[in-house]
Amino acid sequence: MLLAIETSGILGSVAIADDQRLIVERTLQTTGRRHAQTVVAEVDDILRTCGFAVSDITAVAVSIGPGSFTGLRVGLVFAKTFAWLNQTKLVAVDTLRAIAQQVPQEIETVTAVVDAQRNELFAATYRWNAECRIRDAINSVHLSTIARLSADHPVVGPGLQKHREVLDTSHTMLEESLWQPRASSVAVIGLHMVRLGQTSVPETLEPVYVRLSYAEEKRPVP
Repeated sequence: MLLAIETSGILGSVAIADDQRLIVERTLQTTGRRHAQTVVAEVDDILRTCGFAVSDITAVAVSIGPGSFTGLRVGLVFAKTFAWLNQTKLVAVDTLRAIAQQVPQEIETVTAVVDAQRNELFAATYRWNAECRIRDAINSVHLSTIARLSADHPVVGPGLQKHREVLDTSHTMLEESLWQPRASSVAVIGLHMVRLGQTSVPETLEPVYVRLSYAEEKRPVP
């Protein structure tokens, strides 16, 4: 079984799945940077509620960004520690891919976006792979200004929350219920990555920030 962790945004969640189905998904009871206060307790409770032991988990999938600097760190530290202590496989899931995975398959191609501040977005475009039932990236995660965001495909993601008034006139925005990344989507992609052997090393895995935080950019160079 696989444990999935998603803490990249405002609403965090955890899930457990196997190759056949999603077993359980639960939203964290705190938001944003406070995910650290509940992720350990929620995972412990979800395992006990389902009657699973830690040894039943053979892989951990974690959303690695782009997203909240603090949130990503919380999820990644937990996932790396869990994988290292319990000798489980670790897979790193692109957050934008997880968001795109939530879009109905009838929409072949979609662009997922996360707010990057400074009137910019982190964006990437994904196409539905019917054979694997997974969305594959057709370009890499990149920075885009609001004005230059491609309107060739529908857009989805939490980045729309802040910029919906501007983008509503020029882009096809998918329904808001699809915008936030969910641990269930991280689990689906994580299981696919485990089957392909696309695992990560806990000691070296880092979040995908795309760029430094504003504070880090302003920090004097020694």
